[in-house]
Amino acid sequence: MSARQRYEERRQKKSGRALSRVGAASLLLVGLILGLSGGLYYAWAVNPVAYVAVGPARLSPYYQQTYIFLVAQSYAQDGDWPRAQQRLNALEDPALTQTVAGLLQSYLRQGEPESRVRPLALLAAQLGINDPAVALFVTPAFQPSPTPTPTLEPSITPSLPPTITYTPSPSATPSPTWTPQPTLTPSPTAQPIYRLLNQERVCQAAGPAPRIEVITLDADLIPLPGVEVRVSWEGGLDRFFTGFKPELGAGYGDFTMTPEVSYAVFIAEGSPMVSGLRIENCSPAEGGQAGGWRLTFQNTRLSQLPPTPEPSATP
Repeated sequence: MSARQRYEERRQKKSGRALSRVGAASLLLVGLILGLSGGLYYAWAVNPVAYVAVGPARLSPYYQQTYIFLVAQSYAQDGDWPRAQQRLNALEDPALTQTVAGLLQSYLRQGEPESRVRPLALLAAQLGINDPAVALFVTPAFQPSPTPTPTLEPSITPSLPPTITYTPSPSATPSPTWTPQPTLTPSPTAQPIYRLLNQERVCQAAGPAPRIEVITLDADLIPLPGVEVRVSWEGGLDRFFTGFKPELGAGYGDFTMTPEVSYAVFIAEGSPMVSGLRIENCSPAEGGQAGGWRLTFQNTRLSQLPPTPEPSATP
């Protein structure tokens, strides 16, 4: 066999092996495409995933807390306790009272507004939770009531205004040239240390003269003594401190009011000013006598409880 014949034979063998490799790769690629197509067809057409409604018990803890707050708001509006119970039972939480109490304390620590804390306190009261915030926020003035049915107002046919005829002035006065003024960037306002938790009228048939009673609490709703309270009125200013009448509470202080005088009260360390406090007659159901006011402030930064020690790492 000549050298040329041997060369042609080797070249044919190499070409055959290359074709066999290309054929195997093509078959593998076709198999992958067919398998993927079959899987998609089975998942989408033969046995698709059926989505069902997810109950509140399947929600994450954050959304469960949001769900509890929405139930509290709904109950505060319509007063339908059986419906609220049914909604709470959907959480399937064996420690529901502890969850609601913890959420209420969390709202107080975060400084949530009164409009968000009161419905949750009302829900906690219905669950029998004994918490200082419940006694503070759940007052006779704040009770759930059925939502009244709206009444339709009589329709009013709008009338067209009279046509106004514009008469141009004899001469046009040139408009003044506008000069841009420098823009002032407002500085951020510091948040007050104390916030007003509750304001209620005090009616005591056999009590002392009408007073402004102030109760100061820390971030954990524990009575806080030694807080300076300032009272101002037209032409006068006075102050007093909480804690000097321990028989009425460690965070209690008061100021005797004078008829026909309007007072404003605020905490010296920083709080919203409560103004327009006057002696007013109580309703006949409350006795009809002259009544004062009770203001409750909470320090949002100070906590008298010692911090919980963190467990030390064991080497």
